[in-house]
Amino acid sequence: MKKIDRRKFLSNVCPAVAISLVGASFLESCSKDSDGDDLVYGSNTSGSSGFTVEGNNVEIELTHPSFAELNSKGWMNFTAQQILILKISDSSYRAFTNSCPHQGVRNSWSYDESDNRFVCGRHGNSYPSDCTSSGTTGNILECYNTVLAGQKLQITKSWFLSL
Repeated sequence: MKKIDRRKFLSNVCPAVAISLVGASFLESCSKDSDGDDLVYGSNTSGSSGFTVEGNNVEIELTHPSFAELNSKGWMNFTAQQILILKISDSSYRAFTNSCPHQGVRNSWSYDESDNRFVCGRHGNSYPSDCTSSGTTGNILECYNTVLAGQKLQITKSWFLSL
């Protein structure tokens, strides 16, 4: 796994190249008060962090200490792979992009258990956690497929940043 600071990456490449590699929405989410998240890329990552990546599949070891928050709170923002993970029950999980459809914010999330919605801490919009549309295209988080096999959760993302 190779990490690079987002600001350093953007300052070292031509803007046209950056847009063609990662898209305009990635650049729009960058600001002076950025969340400070790192860009993680590569076709395979080490399992020492409790997860592995192959293509657009992420496999998580649920018993790994890195995922203790998921078990204690029932949800977590898995920033290394830009995924929100929600524990529905001991045998059911949901996963979503952690990019806010409204502003592209990634690391300012909370979860409202009473409404079953993720709330963007940057601007307060909330999004349902049932993987269904609430009527408008821009008001849902992209939902990823999840499969639980023992203590391993496999998440299939519909996109994957690979440089």
